[in-house]
Amino acid sequence: MASRTKKPSTKRPSIGFGGYILLIYWLICLLIFLCTDLFIDLYVDVDYSQILWYASIISLFLTPYTIHLLGKSIFSSWYTYLILPLLFFALYLSSAYFTVLKLDFLFSASFKSEQKLVLPVKDVQRVFARKAGNVNSNVTLKYRNQLILFTGTRTSYFLLKPYPTLEVNLGKSYLGTYYITDINVPSQMRWAARAAYLQDWFTRHYWLLIALPLIMLFSWIKDRYFPSKIVAMPNAKNSFGILFRRVAVILIIIFALGILGILLLGLLT
Repeated sequence: MASRTKKPSTKRPSIGFGGYILLIYWLICLLIFLCTDLFIDLYVDVDYSQILWYASIISLFLTPYTIHLLGKSIFSSWYTYLILPLLFFALYLSSAYFTVLKLDFLFSASFKSEQKLVLPVKDVQRVFARKAGNVNSNVTLKYRNQLILFTGTRTSYFLLKPYPTLEVNLGKSYLGTYYITDINVPSQMRWAARAAYLQDWFTRHYWLLIALPLIMLFSWIKDRYFPSKIVAMPNAKNSFGILFRRVAVILIIIFALGILGILLLGLLT
């Protein structure tokens, strides 16, 4: 009898149930971060050691679970056995910690009462990270004869800098920290602050508009005049065209994701 040949499997690869659990976790974190930026104008950033312990427990569960799902192939050398678990643990620890803090503000804003007050503005400053640039804004307000340092978004500096006083809705979260859900400023001022932030961002990162075309040009020159392998000209032309299109698509996607991130984290707040 003729042996039956097995047809190649057409089943699509699946990330599995465990992969969906991690995907849901990161989607929840992302959703909470976006809702906080959209609905919480200012908040007091306080460290809580108790929440850090809870976040550590979550991280101790998710870190080995992630490594188990990825498999042993991720450990390419001896030092990866030390570095990768620490990286995963730090990633889950920071995400769980800040997600719980922001979730506290969202729950408090939804279910607790707030006060409508006019608070004097003492100082408005931008906060810069070494490599990330402008990460947020610090706004110092006077409340009950005390100066309280609030944390705002990237556009808060451009929005609140001209105002000597602010009419706000002030609340106190379940964890005992202050937050502000509404600042009474005209909508056109918010759009002007977003435009000022965008202009400032492009002023600081204009080199990206120069670097991306230069990278594409360098890739074209390298593959056209300095190929790594000697091949026939028709194949070289075809491979160059395919490579050029792939590089262009990748760079466009990276640039688009960067702009989208700016819109979500800065311009929409």
